[in-house]
Amino acid sequence: MLYKKNLFFAVFATLFLASCDLDLSLTTEADSSTTSSTTASTVSWDASQSDIFELSADVTTVNISNATSGKTLYFVRRNTGSETISSKNIRTLTAASQRQADSDVSEDFLEFDEEIPNLQKGFAGCFIPEQIDLKNYASSARSVSVPSGTAISGKTGETKEIYVDNNTNISTFVQKSATLRAVGTYCYVWVVDDFYSSTAGENKVDSAIAQEYADAFDKMYPMITNVFGKESDVIFYYYGWRNMEDYSSTGTKINIVVYDIGNDYSLSENQQCGIVGYFYAKDYIYNYSEKGVTSNNGKYFYIDSGYANSNFDTTISTLAHEFQHMVNYNQKKVSHDLTSGQWYNEMLSMLCEDMMQEHLGIKDEDSPKARTKVFNEYYYYSGISEYNSKNQICSYATAFSFGSFIARNFGGAELVQKISKNSLVDNDSITDAVNSLNGTKYTYDDLFEKYLLK
Repeated sequence: MLYKKNLFFAVFATLFLASCDLDLSLTTEADSSTTSSTTASTVSWDASQSDIFELSADVTTVNISNATSGKTLYFVRRNTGSETISSKNIRTLTAASQRQADSDVSEDFLEFDEEIPNLQKGFAGCFIPEQIDLKNYASSARSVSVPSGTAISGKTGETKEIYVDNNTNISTFVQKSATLRAVGTYCYVWVVDDFYSSTAGENKVDSAIAQEYADAFDKMYPMITNVFGKESDVIFYYYGWRNMEDYSSTGTKINIVVYDIGNDYSLSENQQCGIVGYFYAKDYIYNYSEKGVTSNNGKYFYIDSGYANSNFDTTISTLAHEFQHMVNYNQKKVSHDLTSGQWYNEMLSMLCEDMMQEHLGIKDEDSPKARTKVFNEYYYYSGISEYNSKNQICSYATAFSFGSFIARNFGGAELVQKISKNSLVDNDSITDAVNSLNGTKYTYDDLFEKYLLK
């Protein structure tokens, strides 16, 4: 087994203290399988002096004294490096005996179940678009056509051909006719004609539902942009960024496209992708077309028509989440040519949802708070600075837990604003924002330890 990289920590053992003194023995698989070894070390910890005791690499035995009876002792492992560590090199708690107790502590806690149940049920599916290398694309785009500059009128009832995904992997796109069903201050809501009905039901929406989403987006837009910053008004065209108004038929307005994402509504539940919505930066690249993926040339979100009908709260929370991704693309990629880790971007999007919850009247079960239960039970399956594609649900839960801790303890919305708008990403972005706002000199490890102790 491999222990996760990038600030992963786990409670692998919990002991209920029935007495004031305890002996712990530790070993690694590597120690028992090799003839060479380092000098073993025994240390003493007076628990009345501190609540946390860090073990150096050579410690094999810990004598604990003056521990308070009735409390729980946690044995914690953390990896603050950038590489994954093999379990062979991880110390394991192999024995624990309470010197004033009648018998040794049960060793049930030494077992670690590597199997994780299917946690996807109850959560929407996740789609992480492939990063597009703009430099490589520019070098191969010499034959790109000159933009026509034809703009839409922006009136409901107008039609437009829009590329939408056509399979559950979101890997191929086909052109579909869509009609403008609602116009907001900041957005257009297009419904692909195949998924429109004068009476909403199943995976078809009507104009009234389209207007509800336009109104909801208009309500969240000013608050999100005030905290996270604005989305980009430029589009990438042949080696550089150009004014979007000159290259997009919808100008600088945001387009919300409603249809059956993944074309999976009629499939059985276990075959569906379950994606509520997504942002794909391909649309910020003029006439991009590679490997079946095609740009719509503008600002676009994609929303599933089935979810749009059945769960308004989940869908508008997803809109906030995806809008942060669009804003983040401007704040980091367009402005500074930076690419962040997926965990960092998802953390910011869930903090955006978190901030919007009360403003939009979203229930807890449709907000990132619903991920707390997964974190409490399975946090050790994904490191903070890690996006685990096998256990996506765990990665989302861990990222939100850490992000919400940082935001709630070091500056709230003002801190999140600094994280979003500074010229850094990942660990450096968070540390810089915390220190610049609070006048501190924390390292990322310092913040991680504070999080661990909370």
